[in-house]
Amino acid sequence: MFGQLRADTDPGVEPTWDALPPGVKDFLVDVVGTLMNIGILAGVAVLIAGLIVWGIGALSNRPGVGSVGVKIAVVSICVAIGSAGANAAIGFFAGQGVTIFS
Repeated sequence: MFGQLRADTDPGVEPTWDALPPGVKDFLVDVVGTLMNIGILAGVAVLIAGLIVWGIGALSNRPGVGSVGVKIAVVSICVAIGSAGANAAIGFFAGQGVTIFS
């Protein structure tokens, strides 16, 4: 029942910001942009710390510490890439949502 939409069906639903007071949209855009920047900077800072831990583990012949450093580095790289690409991902999926009903 739910998966049987015809190709010419228009649900008539569009996003709107009319319910919010003036200036709230700009405030929310600024807050999300700031959070993305903080995510990128935190990801790079944790990457540096992970690489230091990895190096200490490798130089002191402690493979447990080295593996923790590798895990920290991989997670921080994923966080930095995710934060940097969030805007593109949002734009991509917003464009895909329009094509579902057209």
